[in-house]
Amino acid sequence: MKIITPATLENVAWEGALTPLGETYRSALLPAVSVGEPVWWPVEEALDLKTGATWAPPAGNRRYTLVRLACTLHPPDDARTRYTAVTLKAYLRPRQGAGRVTAHDLYPQRVAIETKDKGTFTLGPGLKFGKAELSVLGIGAEIEIPWAFPVIEGYGLGEAAPYWRFLPHTGRPLGGCQSVYLVTDAPQDADGVRLCVELTADVETRYGLFRAGLSEEAQAHTCEVVG
Repeated sequence: MKIITPATLENVAWEGALTPLGETYRSALLPAVSVGEPVWWPVEEALDLKTGATWAPPAGNRRYTLVRLACTLHPPDDARTRYTAVTLKAYLRPRQGAGRVTAHDLYPQRVAIETKDKGTFTLGPGLKFGKAELSVLGIGAEIEIPWAFPVIEGYGLGEAAPYWRFLPHTGRPLGGCQSVYLVTDAPQDADGVRLCVELTADVETRYGLFRAGLSEEAQAHTCEVVG
């Protein structure tokens, strides 16, 4: 299966101005963001298993789902305001039952060099992301993504709250649409994964630094069941 990552959000879960976190905020110009609805595929579909194809999932009676998360950082209205860091976090829990849901793998985990072209990575039979060619058995997903990344650091592999931290490149402001991928690992009886997205931003203004994030009302729109 080939998955092409769109350059803009296809479906918006929430859009609006961020809310200051703390008491040091002094500007009336709040930066605005858009949070996309999660897009997901059962891994059997993403790996493009044909009739008669043999594939052994990782050990354990688990259910895996490929998920894409995305957000857009809109340019601040004030030319002297800029994002210095943005964190996109996913909280994972089972739709039902008491089992634990974790991030089996994340992409990207480390990006430090900006490029401005399209790139391709793969999801292999072991449900791990990589740059390698697809399996000789023809099992795997090819994912195309528009390279225009800021610096990205991914954290939380094997945990229930993975997150990505976006940082600007020298001389280039942080902004635009950013997309990331993860594979969720859930119990078979979870009946899907409840995924909630949180976004926070460190913002520099003429008055100094402050932190902003989604309000409680906004976060109510950024939860969805996947898988």
